[in-house]
Amino acid sequence: MKSAIHRIIVCLDGSRAGDNLCRRAAALAKRLDAVLVGLCCLHRPFPSPPATFARGSGPIHEVLEDQAHQEQARVAAARETFEALVRPSGAEVRFRPCWDDELNVAAFSTDGDLLIVGHPRLPGLPDALSADQLLLHSGRPVLVIPTTWDRDIEGRMLIAWNGGRAARQAVDDAVPLIGSGAPATVLVVGEAAEPNATAELMAVLQATDVRTVLKTVKAGDVSTAAAIIEAADQAAADLIVLGGYSRSPAIERLFGGVTRELLAAPPRPLLLSHVPTDVRETVASDRSAAPEIPRPSFR
Repeated sequence: MKSAIHRIIVCLDGSRAGDNLCRRAAALAKRLDAVLVGLCCLHRPFPSPPATFARGSGPIHEVLEDQAHQEQARVAAARETFEALVRPSGAEVRFRPCWDDELNVAAFSTDGDLLIVGHPRLPGLPDALSADQLLLHSGRPVLVIPTTWDRDIEGRMLIAWNGGRAARQAVDDAVPLIGSGAPATVLVVGEAAEPNATAELMAVLQATDVRTVLKTVKAGDVSTAAAIIEAADQAAADLIVLGGYSRSPAIERLFGGVTRELLAAPPRPLLLSHVPTDVRETVASDRSAAPEIPRPSFR
């Protein structure tokens, strides 16, 4: 199955945890035959206190020139480290530096088919590059890899399924990541999904030669997030696939929810896809006005 993921962006900060994340991302890019873009967030050097007292065009020019040299040195050092980390993977890579004081998430996120971040958020990254913020504002699927995760993502996955639009989008985004011959476990907790929607999903996955297993658990014994984690452990899944914030993020912040619980301490990599509120409202309006809504492709 040819991957629909052609360009992967991994958010880095030069820390040891970031180095481990970079290796995992490079291995995945190689498996998918995708280009890996290392987005390295750098702290801009500032002039020393005495330099800030420079007066006159000559001294000020010298300060600015020294500032530019320091910035160039930091970019060169970060590029060298990145290229050394990814070289063993053999993946095609690009290096993209950015400064923490002029980060534009929208400008870079639209360049990628998949965004990769670590958890917890790498110490050198701003909040705008956290999993939560990227999920809500980037418009791209977000792969969250725990910084302690010590193996490659080979394609065994658990799909947390409730039949909603976010879950459908997550499956569309996840299909290219399923490894050749790797199994996919579809988990339904309680009555989260209608039987017809689940049967459709199983049929579509099987039609793409994905070995699927349907697992259902009763609701109420444990939280939905705990049921997902337990099922992923039993399936030895490399990846949990989830529609992120199926309910409003504001509601989840107030009352809790599956997305927030899993993002608080992901036990293994998570692939999250989010359908913005305005899209959900538009779909709901269209559904009331039209006789039928085309179903997503699941690729």
